[in-house]
Amino acid sequence: MNNLQRTLSLMLLLAAASLTACVPWKRERAAYADLCESEFQFKVPGPQGETTLYLETYLYDHAALWGEKRYEQSLYVQYPGEKYSRQEFFVQMIAYNKDRQRPSTDAKRGEPPIPVLYDSRKAYITFEDGSRLNARPEVYLGINETYDFPLVNEKTARPSPYDINSDEVHRMIPRMTNNKRYGSAYVIFQTDKFEADSKWTIHLGALDVQGRKVQIPPLKLCYHPVEEWIGIEPLMRP
Repeated sequence: MNNLQRTLSLMLLLAAASLTACVPWKRERAAYADLCESEFQFKVPGPQGETTLYLETYLYDHAALWGEKRYEQSLYVQYPGEKYSRQEFFVQMIAYNKDRQRPSTDAKRGEPPIPVLYDSRKAYITFEDGSRLNARPEVYLGINETYDFPLVNEKTARPSPYDINSDEVHRMIPRMTNNKRYGSAYVIFQTDKFEADSKWTIHLGALDVQGRKVQIPPLKLCYHPVEEWIGIEPLMRP
């Protein structure tokens, strides 16, 4: 037996050993609701003529969710006089004009920002029974260095209307994020009733772009059922 044959035999033995040390394992991810549509484009006036404005909307930090990790929001607010904090519902908004400069880097190239004023006082949710809930009147920023989600406090709140395409927004980009180039602003609703089978319609209102009102389409929720699959698990973990 030459060296090549010995090497191949050893590799086959190692592969067989690794396979016998693993077993099939049922994996499952719980059902959840998510936006049916998340990304929008609008033609708006720019400094050098018409340009494209991009708007991304999310309910979760998708970069932090993989495998069987549960899709759930991570915003909890402590109310005065209450022992336990309450969960609240939010929509993440990422707005930027085409080829916009990136203040999170030292690079100076790119197009100058176009002010995009947003007023969360115009936002509301329509529930299944037809009732409505208005958003908090402030726009919120995310300051977590790792994940995409907001906090409710004086440090993160900005009065409406607020420029969600500002350098202040786009300087703050967490390590695990839905967009690695631009930062986020958040609209928050004081409800903890968000469930996998929720059939809400989220009305974010409009963007004010250099005097032009740009209506944001109503956001519908789509149901994602339980997902099951078979993974391979080692018999012994390190």
